[in-house]
Amino acid sequence: MDLESYFGDYRLNNTERLVELMRVLNDKVAPYFNPSKPFFKGSYEFSYYEYLRECKLNDKPAKPEEVLDYISPLFQNLPNWNNPGTMINVIPPVNLVGLASSAYSNMFNPNFVQDTFCGLLIASELEVTKYISDLAGWDWTLTHGIFTIGGLGTNLYPAKIALAKAYPEGSLKGYKDKDFFMVTSSKGHPCHQEIFGWLGLGSENCIPLPCGGDDRLIIREAEHIISSNIESGKIFVGLNINGGSTAEYTVDPIKEVADLRDRVVAKHGLKYVPHLHVDAVLGWAWLFFTSYDFEANPLKLPDASLAKIKNMTRRVSELRYADSFGADFHKTGFCPYISSLFIVKNRNDYFLLGKKSAVSLQEMQFGSYSPFETSLEYSRSASGSISALATLRSLGIEGYQTLIGNLVAMTDLLRSLLAQSNSLLVINQRTEGIATLFIIKPKNYMCLSLDEILKLPKEDIMEIRNYNIKFATFVLLKNKLNEISFTFTASRTFKVPGTSIQIGAIKAYPMSVFLNENTVRILVEEILHVKSLYEASHEVIGLVDNEDAPLDATWR
Repeated sequence: MDLESYFGDYRLNNTERLVELMRVLNDKVAPYFNPSKPFFKGSYEFSYYEYLRECKLNDKPAKPEEVLDYISPLFQNLPNWNNPGTMINVIPPVNLVGLASSAYSNMFNPNFVQDTFCGLLIASELEVTKYISDLAGWDWTLTHGIFTIGGLGTNLYPAKIALAKAYPEGSLKGYKDKDFFMVTSSKGHPCHQEIFGWLGLGSENCIPLPCGGDDRLIIREAEHIISSNIESGKIFVGLNINGGSTAEYTVDPIKEVADLRDRVVAKHGLKYVPHLHVDAVLGWAWLFFTSYDFEANPLKLPDASLAKIKNMTRRVSELRYADSFGADFHKTGFCPYISSLFIVKNRNDYFLLGKKSAVSLQEMQFGSYSPFETSLEYSRSASGSISALATLRSLGIEGYQTLIGNLVAMTDLLRSLLAQSNSLLVINQRTEGIATLFIIKPKNYMCLSLDEILKLPKEDIMEIRNYNIKFATFVLLKNKLNEISFTFTASRTFKVPGTSIQIGAIKAYPMSVFLNENTVRILVEEILHVKSLYEASHEVIGLVDNEDAPLDATWR
């Protein structure tokens, strides 16, 4: 067996061999790359069962080039996030400096279980934590952060900390015969409740709180619900609120929620302080604007976009009142998956997760730092923190301001141009995020405003909803045929903010750093052209609209 072909030479760092193999793979993947299209080329006639049925592991070693040739077809249909027309989720183009740093570090297989298994690379995690602490207005010498499995992890950590605060014996004795509850926003991510189920505490005991017409928590009702549950004998462990929701980028009134929590503690004489977590995995990036000169406006952002960024920044800056929050660098941080940071204001809270007593930052020395003693994972990759650090350093505060500012400005332009069509309704014209939600009006409803549409009978609402779902399916078909240069998602379940009306919507997430006024105008022209083709076709042959159709799985 030719070991050097697979593992390199132990006397070398083997970078040249790695680059050589990547070039070979790149040449083999190149035929699938599709310039100016949202997806790589490929066949959509693919059965996982049929594929796996033919798979058989080889007995003898295969040549590296043969393996790369075998792997390369799996790159078919891959989304191209750099393309300005790829708007199917909050997934960004990847900063190449961050990617190169994380890929190179992985060649040496560092394990962030403890520093002696990864050298000083683990300092990257602490450094990123310092920078984000500074942006949030926290004392970085008192905070602690850890990169984890994704947004689900950043919400699981605070739930566990909240339980430890309310019932310190729980990890040892279990939670039998205890009735815990946590609260979240009714507009929050479903994982908030799912996590409570995974912890064995019952997902229904993570109680969704009502929101107003702006999708933000109604403080008075939230306080009443929390107090009522405490008075019924339940143990209140904490709150998980929005710091930038996926569609509307809703940020709950964080300071008001913190004050609410403190009132509840005083009113009910709680011997502990329930934990306040903010699910800011998207909204955290607006912290870069806390130092922006909104008066001088050096980026020359349009007035409307500037006002949105200023308001969003004002709301996100209230993270300083929270106990913890999550930040997904693989969403609004332009890093590769997975790079999710959970950060807590008081490091003592973090050390409630394990048996080890809290260690001050000043006491931490190389050779004694062992995150596995408190972390969710024993084995952890270097990818998240290395890519985040390299990206933060390469872009800097002004670089992030430029990228986020441009996305907001181009989103506003996209919405404005779409709204010029009489047959389109942009539902979230004034929201501060970068998701754009709109509906196509069927011919019979062309003259109606959104308010008028919302007053229609349910069967009419369903007709409009189905019309839009079929349009999204039509776009999917055009993508499969490689005929268009954009793609976006559709939701069957979207409700117009402030209502319970499930009208559905087209959802466009413009995330490409290459968006500019020219590319946006070209995109809108093409979207309107495809819409006209759809309206002329009336039917999408061979595609059905029912709850079992594959649309949701593809376009969630």
